[in-house]
Amino acid sequence: MRLVDRYPEVDLERLLQSFVPPPRFQSATFATYRPDPRYPSQTLAKERLRRWIKDRPRGFLRPRLPGPQGIYLDGGFGVGKTHLLVAAYWEAPGPKAFLTFEELTYTLGLMGLREGARRFAALRYLFLDEFELDDPGNAQMITHFLALTMDRGLRVATTSNTPPGALGEGRFNAEQFKHQIQSLARRFAVERIEGEDFRHRDPDRFPEPLSDCRLLPLYREDPRRKTLDAFPELLAHLRALHPIRYRYLLDGVEAVYLKGLEAIPDQNDALRFVHFVDQVYNLGVDLRASGVPLKEVFPETYRHGAFAKKYGRALSRLAELLG
Repeated sequence: MRLVDRYPEVDLERLLQSFVPPPRFQSATFATYRPDPRYPSQTLAKERLRRWIKDRPRGFLRPRLPGPQGIYLDGGFGVGKTHLLVAAYWEAPGPKAFLTFEELTYTLGLMGLREGARRFAALRYLFLDEFELDDPGNAQMITHFLALTMDRGLRVATTSNTPPGALGEGRFNAEQFKHQIQSLARRFAVERIEGEDFRHRDPDRFPEPLSDCRLLPLYREDPRRKTLDAFPELLAHLRALHPIRYRYLLDGVEAVYLKGLEAIPDQNDALRFVHFVDQVYNLGVDLRASGVPLKEVFPETYRHGAFAKKYGRALSRLAELLG
């Protein structure tokens, strides 16, 4: 079975029904979050987020509370932001939704801003993972969306690798959208979470991919539902699909085998692969691969550019999956 032979369709209703935490985080609760004692901000963020959930408005009209209507978990990858966001989702009363920023922007594109805002404003809580502003269109749309929904009582918790005031920097001329970004930032209380990547991945000690002569026998011996693809062919296939479909590309798959990892010469392809890795990781799918060492997959210029944190997260997750 090959991923490149799959062309999943995603309709609006299917998308709306998927707005729950992904399989890898089904057991993520406040009780199972283990703050690193060296970084007090981790415990503080946990306590403040839990208090934010408990200090919820009651009654149909949902009057505005004196505390923040939105909470923004800012920190590097691997410090437990998504774990805390899922923990808050489990404790929050419904109606509620959990989705990624990519899923939100795609959904608003399908529905239209006004209809999307109407539907989401009917929720009590929205939990939004991996908040990013990669282009001016998203900056304008999300600013308007949050105004239309939060002014009607929607409470929003989100995670990001970027402080709200620095959203968009290095990706588009954020100075032109300074007013919108500042307006967005004022809706959130920011919780900065310090710490190290809990996976403790040293780039010089990443697990080595397998050789082809080892990968193929493993694939044949693996009794699970699995796929085998050549890495260049997978990149070409991802190029032909909207990233929102990557999740559904993996429906029913338990293990992904990739033959021939190599340096990705195009940054757009690299970012698509980052999103694919996120889906493999979040869905709890196993990964096996052959080819070049992990630190060669994303060229150094990418790993130190505007999307450095995305590549860092992807490499950390790849190292865990392949290890």
